[in-house]
Amino acid sequence: MVRQVFGLTCAEARLAISLVRGLELKEIAMVHGVAEATMRSHLKSVLAKTGTHRQSQLVALVARLARLPRERE
Repeated sequence: MVRQVFGLTCAEARLAISLVRGLELKEIAMVHGVAEATMRSHLKSVLAKTGTHRQSQLVALVARLARLPRERE
């Protein structure tokens, strides 16, 4: 859902969701076997795509999105 709403890549969506779950960039990088600098780069892209300027704003936005009722098909 996060990918669709904001046009994120899989990696960017995983990062956003991990941040909402309370993980830090360093932890996320380690779990996915990438450099912390790569995670910072993904974070910058996610912030731009979501129109947020701070990590805390991103977390609040994604958390709100997760609470929205899903459309029924």
